[in-house]
Amino acid sequence: MTLNNFIRILGMAFNRKVRRLLGRIQRIYRKDPNFSRRISLKSTKVMLWGEKIVKHNDQYIISSFIPPIPSRAYFEFATSTPQKEHVYTQQSLSIRSAPISCFLALTNACNFNCKHCSAKGRKTGDELTSEQWITVISNLQDMGVSVIGFTGGEPLMLKDLEKIIAAVDDRSVSILYTNGKGLTYERALEFKKNGLFSAAVSLDSHCRDTFNDMRNSSEAFDISVEAIKNSRKAGLYTMMQSVFTKETATEKNLFDLFKLGKELGVHEIRVLEPIRSGYLFDRDDLENFFFDNETRQKIINFQLKINKKLGYPKMTSFAHTESDAKYGCGAGTQHSYITPSGELLPCDFVPLSFGNVLKDDLSKIWIEMNKAIGIPKSGCFANKINQELRTYDKNMFPLDKELSKEICLRLQDKTFPRIYQIRQQAIKHQLDN
Repeated sequence: MTLNNFIRILGMAFNRKVRRLLGRIQRIYRKDPNFSRRISLKSTKVMLWGEKIVKHNDQYIISSFIPPIPSRAYFEFATSTPQKEHVYTQQSLSIRSAPISCFLALTNACNFNCKHCSAKGRKTGDELTSEQWITVISNLQDMGVSVIGFTGGEPLMLKDLEKIIAAVDDRSVSILYTNGKGLTYERALEFKKNGLFSAAVSLDSHCRDTFNDMRNSSEAFDISVEAIKNSRKAGLYTMMQSVFTKETATEKNLFDLFKLGKELGVHEIRVLEPIRSGYLFDRDDLENFFFDNETRQKIINFQLKINKKLGYPKMTSFAHTESDAKYGCGAGTQHSYITPSGELLPCDFVPLSFGNVLKDDLSKIWIEMNKAIGIPKSGCFANKINQELRTYDKNMFPLDKELSKEICLRLQDKTFPRIYQIRQQAIKHQLDN
């Protein structure tokens, strides 16, 4: 255990609100005959592996992919299952009443034209109104979604974004994903007052010219830096979202980015990889662009190293989180995405629709999607599925429900990622006895 995590865990142990929340969850789990305190502690070690616990506003962030502790949202995360009996068993089998997180693409409009944009090339229809998005948020929270992300396009282009943010009550935490253009201090402060937990600002490189080139803008770097400063000043949990390529994912480039993040005072840097979608969907000339397994391992190794260093931002990465050694890919099981016109997709990068939230019961179509996807995947589902989807006409994206269901059923995984395997040891023990 790192010194940072030891100090944070000690702080959590002496925090009355943390103890009360975790005790409440434990009492629910103990009603399940499959619950084992020993197995639960083993899975907690996997949960903490590679993470740097951050304290922000009297809350503790183990991973920004789940809510902070203590919070009502964390309780929802830990207990949202279809049946209120055997909650621990259902969680161990990845059976949920709702995804942990759902990202809402509030608009297709964007003020940048990034080379790696994943939102390009899909069918567009009438965008949901603010009132319709507020209804969607209410439905998601009633289902038990504990993290709601606002994305696009560029969500800051909505004039009444504050109203949409304010619709999220304390059953969920909300995160704004933005290129930063228009994130003034005044607006960031208004978002904070309306309940926004975090802002994640895109900044892919410590090098101004490199970043500006990726974003096709001579101002992108300065815009992102200013937005990060404004978010930090307003008291939001501030993240940098950084897309690396196979070529740029060197230890030097990563460390230089973290030095910049340290200077800017960001709490966390998410290191992302380019996904074959949008502008990149049918490109065959990018051998040094997309990650391979060696590159992902390089990212994981850097995360394990940087998260031991005091004073630097916390690092998270999909390479680590989605690995077999941790949670795997939760597209359609732990996570989902809703397009600006209301189509429910497994994630931002998988153009498979299971229905429209304006026409279909959201809870019902999410359960249908969950059953079709199966269990969490080994590695990124988009990286696998989008190779096959190249045989389809892009103008059809997202594909309709029946075709989406057929594809997902055919590509179900049979082996759970490690954290689920550990939790299921208690279930197997009960069956053996």
